[in-house]
Amino acid sequence: MNLLYNFGNQGSGRPSFFEMFLEQSMVSSLKPAFEYLMAILAERNARYLPLVEYADEVFYGSVAILERHYLKHYDGSFSENFYGLKRVIVTADGKKGPPLQRKQKLWSIFFLVVVPYCKGKLDKYYANNFASQEERTRMKKTFFFLYPFVVAFYEGLFFIYQLLYMYDCTEYWTPFLHLQGLQVKRQTMHDMVRLSRKVQDIQKHRKNLGSVERVVTAVNDSIHFVLDMSQYLLPGAIFFFKFLEWWYSEPRFQYSDAPIPDPPDPPKLLGLQVPADKTLCPICEKKRTNPAIVGSGFVYCYPCIFKHIEVYKQCPITLAPADVDHIRKIYEDDMDL
Repeated sequence: MNLLYNFGNQGSGRPSFFEMFLEQSMVSSLKPAFEYLMAILAERNARYLPLVEYADEVFYGSVAILERHYLKHYDGSFSENFYGLKRVIVTADGKKGPPLQRKQKLWSIFFLVVVPYCKGKLDKYYANNFASQEERTRMKKTFFFLYPFVVAFYEGLFFIYQLLYMYDCTEYWTPFLHLQGLQVKRQTMHDMVRLSRKVQDIQKHRKNLGSVERVVTAVNDSIHFVLDMSQYLLPGAIFFFKFLEWWYSEPRFQYSDAPIPDPPDPPKLLGLQVPADKTLCPICEKKRTNPAIVGSGFVYCYPCIFKHIEVYKQCPITLAPADVDHIRKIYEDDMDL
């Protein structure tokens, strides 16, 4: 049984079950931290709202850049390299094959990035529209009927492979790796020496470069350095996100039982009139969308109040000084203010 260590496979470089489990869950742990960061930025500034709407595309696009970098230089994914692992080609007789070729790396990026992205989009579509009462076409009916079975088969297949891997019945952690004929192994001292020699050879070649080529090389080196440092920065982001979750869930942030003070006097209405229909925005006089509030207590459309305060620096109804940092979004549907 292969849980923590491989007592019978020390020479094979076969990772343990927990090493592979932690490696697999690393990138998925980054997504909540990324979405939390995007939400904070969007609350601070409306210019970042597209990042929230296209959070999946931005996240998996960034992951694709990371995976391409690590597969190209280290023959392993981002999370595999973090745990000192690599991908190797295994021949029909069970022996280690040649280094990863461009074809294997492209297929690896497809299974590491494109497949999770598409599955996430389908999961969201199914969850958001399953209870919808709208009339469905035959194709949609077929999708909503079959999708749970497809997901059950997909997840079950991964579970079976991981169970077989734990009991040393297969060398492949996932069906995707089996399909590509790739196994995950631990990096060896030979791999580290090979990478070190590769860097030395590149540095020797640069001595004969021209000035323009040196500038281009310096830029590439900077990008390479940032991507290499991501294996330290991104796990730190996960820790920081978990720390924030713990910090704001502590009882010290809950309200006390002290009596609630009397509400302040209503503000003076010196600017725009408040619509009789409280669901309308005082600025555009249309049904409020994406409601937001400022210090005066009146509710507007978020884009309307953001643009107004950005130009006039005051509340449109009370004319009290205000700044875009004072805008707070409202996440309830029927606020009667």
